[in-house]
Amino acid sequence: MARSLSWDDLKYDMQPWIRTAVDSMGFETMTPVQASTIPMFSGNKDVVVESVTGSGKTVAFVIPILEKIVKEVLNGAPLKKGNFYSLVISPTRELASQIQSVIDKFLAYYPDEPCPIQSQLLVGSSSSTVRDDANTFMENKPQVLVGTPGRLLDFLKTKAVKTASCGIIVLDEADKLLDVSFEKDVEAILSMLPKQRRTGLFSATISSAGDQIFRTGMRNPVKIAVKSKVQAPESLKISYVVVKPEDKLQYLLYILNHVRYRKCIVYFPTCISVTYFYSFFKHLFKLGIMNETLEVYSLHGKLQTSSRLGTLEKFSVSLNNSVLLTTDVAARGIDIPEVDLVLQLDPPTSAEMFLHRCGRTGRANRAGKAITFLNRGREEDYVNFLEVKNIDLEEMKLKFNPSDEFSSIFKEWILADRARFENSVRAYVGFIRYYSKHSASSIFRLQSLDYVGIAKLYGLIRLPRMPEITQHLDNDEMPQDGWLIEPAVDLDSFSFVNPQMESSRLEELKKTKAIKDKNKLKSELKKKNAAWSNKTSSKESKGERKVKSAQRRKAIEEKIAQEESDDESEAEEDWKDMVRRNKKQKTSSQLQGNFSDL
Repeated sequence: MARSLSWDDLKYDMQPWIRTAVDSMGFETMTPVQASTIPMFSGNKDVVVESVTGSGKTVAFVIPILEKIVKEVLNGAPLKKGNFYSLVISPTRELASQIQSVIDKFLAYYPDEPCPIQSQLLVGSSSSTVRDDANTFMENKPQVLVGTPGRLLDFLKTKAVKTASCGIIVLDEADKLLDVSFEKDVEAILSMLPKQRRTGLFSATISSAGDQIFRTGMRNPVKIAVKSKVQAPESLKISYVVVKPEDKLQYLLYILNHVRYRKCIVYFPTCISVTYFYSFFKHLFKLGIMNETLEVYSLHGKLQTSSRLGTLEKFSVSLNNSVLLTTDVAARGIDIPEVDLVLQLDPPTSAEMFLHRCGRTGRANRAGKAITFLNRGREEDYVNFLEVKNIDLEEMKLKFNPSDEFSSIFKEWILADRARFENSVRAYVGFIRYYSKHSASSIFRLQSLDYVGIAKLYGLIRLPRMPEITQHLDNDEMPQDGWLIEPAVDLDSFSFVNPQMESSRLEELKKTKAIKDKNKLKSELKKKNAAWSNKTSSKESKGERKVKSAQRRKAIEEKIAQEESDDESEAEEDWKDMVRRNKKQKTSSQLQGNFSDL
């Protein structure tokens, strides 16, 4: 054991109960990032911390928060009504919930009952409103708030909540919080807090935030970078498998059924792909193709908060071999015990996210393995691309031969319900759009994508109408009318299992056939058969127009309010001038009157 990483050698005297918590929770030695950060952040330094995933960054900021609360709140001036002392911002509900649980574990070792330190979780959910959160806050008077940007911003705007006493703020996964998706909310939150505060930014990839870190209002921060020649932990082995797109799912199932692991996380590109493949996996269990001892869970960003947190909890505490199908919503900061295998159906859109995904295993010096599937061809250059970024991958050879029978099983499952067919198309289109946004665009090119192979991976029976396909697929590669199976399916009679959905479909079909005007019929069919990608684009542009319209409306309202304020201030100024003139006239007239009286 390295003497310098012994908790006894920490250059800071921790509270006895915090030290007891550290020992009881099994942290035998400090990690380098904890040894460097705790003394600085517990003192009066702003910190920017960059360290490999799984290196103990959460504990590195939780201990300073608790230390400062004891010294400045419990042993200092008590907080006034409606005030809090510390704020922790996280990009996802799952990570916020995990941070809250770490704080609770420490507080369980406080010597007095009840514990005078309280922490409150603030994430958007259907079970509680902002008003509910505010009522809980006023009742429990927590010193620590942990939450996601959107809910925290709404909460801080509540009149009962005061920000004047906030002395410390932490941005966990700071590079994500400072990118375009959260930037405005985070800046709005920071603008509401006192300038005299301690600020901590933590991430495995903080350097990707660039100059954005200077917008957080830090004063002469200390940068703590704990790096090695390779960006992944030494205990993590990262591999890749080169496959044909249409065989990828069979390779995935082979690994899940035959490679030894305790818990496994499988990353998919989109929410709909998680839902779609999870449904298919349940069918494979019934057929005995999936290992019956496995427990499979699904998690993505479009599920309700209670479902997401409930699923994560079940997966974390499960005593059986478990698999979690998820998206990048569970890629950052999540620390789940005994995850020793990570699989990626496709590489993520950025190298930073690749590291975050792989980092769900091999944490705290435990052995872990991460395997990424690459489509045969141009995607193999991704290995060299990552090598430039100090991420080394080893090729993994699997002794496995895909079966033609699997395709028949997939096809039969699809044809049993029109809803599955439609979900397969949505998942396929979602993947194409996801693929087009890859940062390594010279490698992941739509021009060289195997559209037919990918379609078979998603179980498509017919290629959808998409500009990407017509532009990049040669005529000799294009199946007749897009059909990938023989014989073609009569889509008019292809029915939903769900009675309500089928009834709606038949009603729509009846209306279409009843249209006598050929031009109108042509227009209706054109709308119905429009390219999926165009429909998605129109939805996105509609949403963007709504946002821009709201921004313009807000700007106009602010301008009107400002003009009214200016008018009022001018009127007030005129009124004051008039009063002064009247006073002068009054004084003057009084003096004249006095003289005349004499």
